[in-house]
Amino acid sequence: MIRQYRESDIDAVVEIFRSNIPKYFSPPEENGLREFLAEYADLYSVVEVENEIVGAGGIGLNDDDTVSLCWGMVHREHLGTGVGKLLTQYRIERSREVFGDKPIVTSTSQLTEGFYEKFGLKTFERNKDAFGPGLNECKMRFG
Repeated sequence: MIRQYRESDIDAVVEIFRSNIPKYFSPPEENGLREFLAEYADLYSVVEVENEIVGAGGIGLNDDDTVSLCWGMVHREHLGTGVGKLLTQYRIERSREVFGDKPIVTSTSQLTEGFYEKFGLKTFERNKDAFGPGLNECKMRFG
């Protein structure tokens, strides 16, 4: 089940984030996640499986009139189960509902670039070690 993020979900979301260190996230990124949730939680969602939060992700309008798929993650114990696909499809649909046909973008690492390509996003910029040593930033968009 996908539902709206609540303030009381913070510990579960941070645990999902931490479960993906060091492969997908670096420890210093946690502050950015917490700041994002404090300011933009109204467009953030969580995925529950058997009353446990196993995934989370949001959308947000950027200054350049694009919509970001932001802070999408799945607990490492649930990777490969379809939770990420479900969450990404939901966020794309939610973006269309809230923001219409504005271009959708994401900033991810080379480790999840192929995952987002399956949804039709294409990389337009790469930044070496932008998320930490060995975690390159891949800026992607539809089209």
